Amino acid sequence: MQAQFDPQRHIQNLSTGQERKLLSNDGSILDGILGVPGAAELIETGVEIGVDRIVMSPGAEFELHTHPGAHILYVLKSRGFIHVDGVDYDMVEGDSVYVPARFAHGVKTNRSVDEPFEILAFGVPHMPIDSRDRMTVVRR
Repeated sequence: MQAQFDPQRHIQNLSTGQERKLLSNDGSILDGILGVPGAAELIETGVEIGVDRIVMSPGAEFELHTHPGAHILYVLKSRGFIHVDGVDYDMVEGDSVYVPARFAHGVKTNRSVDEPFEILAFGVPHMPIDSRDRMTVVRR
């Protein structure tokens, strides 16, 4: 199945788009974390590819979790940390990181910074920003 270009769906502004609350896999709202859905589409293999902007208030964090597929995170603003394979990595504006699907990982803001931590999240497969299936929390 070949997707047809549809500018109503395939051109999305991540700066001015409507922010949505993100949910944990149990349906609870993730405090201090909002997302703006970007462009997404099923590719020829039947897998969805897409990008979203995630805005994390100071002090907010994603618990350790996994996704159905791999993704790349790109830091737009501020500073934060990504926890992968037992290690916290400092992330600053302009950094990108590839996160393999099999690794539990977490993202948190840098508590010494007062501005929101903003990242782009590119995923394959992509899950809708407000989906309960977007991530599965890993309990320690």
